[in-house]
Amino acid sequence: MTSPQKQVKLSLQTKLLFVITLITTLALLGNSALTYISAVRVNEQASAKRVGELFGIFEKLVERSTQSFEDILTQVPVDAYSGDKPSSQPPALLSLNPSIESMALHQFDGRRVRQWQADSPTRAPGETLDERLITIVSEQQQPLSRIFCTTSCYQISFVPVISSDGTLFILSAVRNLQQIFVDFAVLTGADVAFLKSDSSRLEPTISSNAASTSPLIREIQSLTGFLSQDKTVYTRTSAGLYAAARQPLPSRYTVTPINTVILSDDSDAQAQIQDSLKGGLIASAIALLITILLTYLALRTALKKLVNLSKAIPMLSESNYDRLRDSLQRYTRKPGYLDEVDQLNFTVLEVADALEEMETAVAEHRQQLVHKIAEHREAQDFNDVLVNDSPLVIAAHTLQGDIKLLNNYGREMAGWTRLDVDHRKITDLILPDLSGHSITENLTPLISGKQTRLQTEQLIRSSSGTVSDLMWVHARVQANNEPLILSVGLDITERRKTESRLRWLSKHDNVTDLLNREAFHEEASLLIQQYSDSHLVDLMLLDIDKFASINDMYGFHSGDSILREAARFVERLITCDTIIARTGANEFCALLIIDKDDYEQNGHPLHNRPLHFYSVLDDDTVEITLTGVLATYAQDGYNIDELVSNSAAALRGLKPIERGKINRISESIDSRALRQEKLQVHDSIVKALSDERFVLLYQPIYNLSKERISHCECLVRMRSEDGHLVSPAAFMDIAKENGLMARLDLLVLRMALEQLGAWHRQDVDLKLSVNITAATFESDLFIKELKSLLLETGARPSQLIFEIVETEAINNLETARELCERLASLNVQIAFDDFGIGFTSFEYLRDLPVDYIKIDQSFIRYLYKRKSDQLLVKSMVDMALALGKKVIAEGVEDDGSADLLRNMGVHYLQGYYISRPRRVSELDLNYTMTVQ
Repeated sequence: MTSPQKQVKLSLQTKLLFVITLITTLALLGNSALTYISAVRVNEQASAKRVGELFGIFEKLVERSTQSFEDILTQVPVDAYSGDKPSSQPPALLSLNPSIESMALHQFDGRRVRQWQADSPTRAPGETLDERLITIVSEQQQPLSRIFCTTSCYQISFVPVISSDGTLFILSAVRNLQQIFVDFAVLTGADVAFLKSDSSRLEPTISSNAASTSPLIREIQSLTGFLSQDKTVYTRTSAGLYAAARQPLPSRYTVTPINTVILSDDSDAQAQIQDSLKGGLIASAIALLITILLTYLALRTALKKLVNLSKAIPMLSESNYDRLRDSLQRYTRKPGYLDEVDQLNFTVLEVADALEEMETAVAEHRQQLVHKIAEHREAQDFNDVLVNDSPLVIAAHTLQGDIKLLNNYGREMAGWTRLDVDHRKITDLILPDLSGHSITENLTPLISGKQTRLQTEQLIRSSSGTVSDLMWVHARVQANNEPLILSVGLDITERRKTESRLRWLSKHDNVTDLLNREAFHEEASLLIQQYSDSHLVDLMLLDIDKFASINDMYGFHSGDSILREAARFVERLITCDTIIARTGANEFCALLIIDKDDYEQNGHPLHNRPLHFYSVLDDDTVEITLTGVLATYAQDGYNIDELVSNSAAALRGLKPIERGKINRISESIDSRALRQEKLQVHDSIVKALSDERFVLLYQPIYNLSKERISHCECLVRMRSEDGHLVSPAAFMDIAKENGLMARLDLLVLRMALEQLGAWHRQDVDLKLSVNITAATFESDLFIKELKSLLLETGARPSQLIFEIVETEAINNLETARELCERLASLNVQIAFDDFGIGFTSFEYLRDLPVDYIKIDQSFIRYLYKRKSDQLLVKSMVDMALALGKKVIAEGVEDDGSADLLRNMGVHYLQGYYISRPRRVSELDLNYTMTVQ
């Protein structure tokens, strides 16, 4: 290894002196430059100020000279030239003052009396000028002087004088201005010149120095263009450094516009600045030399110590600690005044001691480490056995999803070899969950560091296509300073199959594989709600005749066989859409969904269908007959419970002659009583409308984002004559059948708007949601009635929401869209009720400009228990949000469903979990839902 001493090309002392010299030089030069620039700028500003002062001096000089000239003219004796014997000699002033070119005596009305010329007179300014100025003097009786320029510049003065006999005269004189320019140059040392304003030539008509001023003006104009500017310019010329400016001569002095130009020589000031700069540079050079010398003397000893230390430090790498101590001994034995280098020497000695002790300790620990490595290798082998022989899938992967480790069990389930694991992603191993979320999306809390452990349930598909269900536990770990995710999966495929079978059995009969009673009632209720408006809905109740005798004669095993054959017979018997259930020991129920057009063309699908089949029991061929009762929804009952109950009662009351075939309830003895009951309900509705015995209850709707009640839905109830409230289920369908819904809708709307008007006057910020049927909504008079009610009640339309029931089957989509747009123009909002239970829900959502959708309670009631309902509701919410609609979930009855809906992005909740429908006086408008 090359020694450090031979590598030194430039000593530290030289480097320090060079850097200090460079820094000091730059600082001094920079300071000198800034000082010079500042001095030049200050000098320019001073020159500009001085030029301005020179203009003032020149104007004062012109003014004083003019006043003095006018005073002299007043002393001329006019009697000698205006009497009967006027003198032929010119005034003495003409010969005594060489600047005067001519003189003239005028009467006060302007007529010239006498005129005198100098030896070299200038051209007179002109009669017009004389007459105009004489007129002004005659009117003002004050002296008047004006400057005019031809080939040179002159001043003409008019002074009123009076003779001894009291006659008024005007004495005029023209003089050359050259003396004023000479006096200004002598007084200030600056040059001045007159330029005509209307002349494009740069030749002055008069100047203080005829030989030099004109070339100088042309040069400065070519360099700066100062004659077209209104400021002082500062420039270097062939004659030196000059400040120059142009300024119009005030009009009180001139006949025509004249520019005054002043040139001020500033060469001496610039020379002084340069001399000052030279002196500063010389002083800076002296200061630099002194700084270098003092720095060298101050650093000399310390740098010697540092050079010695640089030679000693490499001994640490050679472990030559004794030689290092000898090298530093002369600087550490009697250090004197300690500085940083001395402290560094002591530190190096301490490091040497520490390194010597550490090498000793390292030698001792080396043997210990050898033993620990052997123990670690044994533990690693044991861990490998646990990982690879464990009946768990163990995978380690990076935050980006690259698989680093997959044990033998995991490779067997995936059908991979060891080489297949390389360059694989965790998404290649673990399939998305039921919600469609990939394993990477589910692990986002771990990847972002918000959580350290979580659990999922996702599938593995092998290369052969076999799918296994695993329960996964994922944890974020640290390995070799790299964050990894450890995923451990337990195969729960068999358990899930068992659970699925149990769930299936909970809804099905284990003998016939048909739906059981509870599941049939639940699904039939949903189908009735979905199809009752668009299809004919019938309930068929079937009973196996003499089933008890079959059990007694052939045994219960044969009875179960007959039940299974009967179930298959019923399935073949029914050709329309249906659900079938075993609802009793020998009883079957089927809900028939029949297309109305098909019914009108082909009749009832069960018409004239035989209700018997043959079965072999203990080598006997036995005829099995069934008896059925057919009930029609809304005619024989208004819900599934009523239909089943009425059908069972009718089945029990059948005569022997009616058995072995299908019988309709409407053809039985109970039909007359049922029609009579409907007629009584119709009469009750008409009378209640006349007596105004309909009342509104209000069910609050909770705004999840604002955590408060935002609006209420109006729910109508009919008050009977004895004061009891009657549910809409008891009268609403009959009102629809008899054309009473329009009256009922408008009555409900009036009551709702009256309540809105009252709230508005009480400053209650609450909206009301009102159900409106399709027949009313599409009426030509609906908008007119609405506007009239709004004016009458004083309600704000922005607080009103109309709920359109999708199952009302809006007849004309174009008309409905037009009405929605007209309501929007009134600032009224639209909600789409019972969303999801009709085939046209998504079509209406796409084509109608609604503001809200209300997910039907059939999807919400068991949301917390049903994964399928959660998927359906989530898809509805996502679609509504994508279309910019607000979502209301109705039928919320537990906190679990409320939390799920909040997480799905639903905006509003409605249901018994929030509040039951109440009178307006019982509403708790300050209700706040507890967040779990």
